Amino acid sequence: MKKEDKITVRMKSCGGCRIEKLPLVEMKDALDNGGRVTILVRHAERPPLDPNDNTFGASLSLTERGWRWAQNFGLMLANNLLPKSVAFYASETFRTLQTACAMAMRLDLVSTGQTIERKVRLADFLGSASPFFGSVEKRMALAAEGNYHDRLNDYFHTGKQCGFKSLKRAAKRMECRLDGLHEKEWPLAVAVTHDINVAAFLAARGVVDSFSDETWPNYLDAAVIIKRGKSETKYLYFRWNQNLGTIAL
Repeated sequence: MKKEDKITVRMKSCGGCRIEKLPLVEMKDALDNGGRVTILVRHAERPPLDPNDNTFGASLSLTERGWRWAQNFGLMLANNLLPKSVAFYASETFRTLQTACAMAMRLDLVSTGQTIERKVRLADFLGSASPFFGSVEKRMALAAEGNYHDRLNDYFHTGKQCGFKSLKRAAKRMECRLDGLHEKEWPLAVAVTHDINVAAFLAARGVVDSFSDETWPNYLDAAVIIKRGKSETKYLYFRWNQNLGTIAL
């Protein structure tokens, strides 16, 4: 079986069976035909957070496995999307910057031996300046009350929650900022962020109605924006662990 055959189709039931392309194939099709792809991805694995840390672990390093998996993510991009260039962006937290750097390091290890142009930059809106975030004190108080995922699901359903800004308006601002990461010669942008940003964006765009512990964005899970021209936009949920069997590393 050829490498590209491994990632072409999957079966999905929705009132009957149909064939649907995997997210990687959707991305590659867009890039090959002049489109643009943005991957809003949660950082790789980190140690547990201190619940009393109002910086949310800004200085935490990735675990050894997190660093290795972030490198594998970069290798996955190189082998499956075959981009000529990738622009990486990260929030101000150390673990997101580490994740972006680890991804970028592995881009040249592709079977064709091609060199992929890359850059890594900071973008504050991927972290503490997220369009979704309101008062940090109110967000910490909300988390301390317990049932945090339930409270976030309330936010995703109603569009309002203590410590957060209006979901609809925030998602619009987030997508505008993500669009601004692209330059004409850089059609693929990888924005390394945190789980709440990924979940909120997916919910706001109708990709996921609500999240359970199983569907919440895990390490290296991502919201994907695919744009073909000015009028066609598609949103996808890429899940690192669930797609490992169909990814060429």
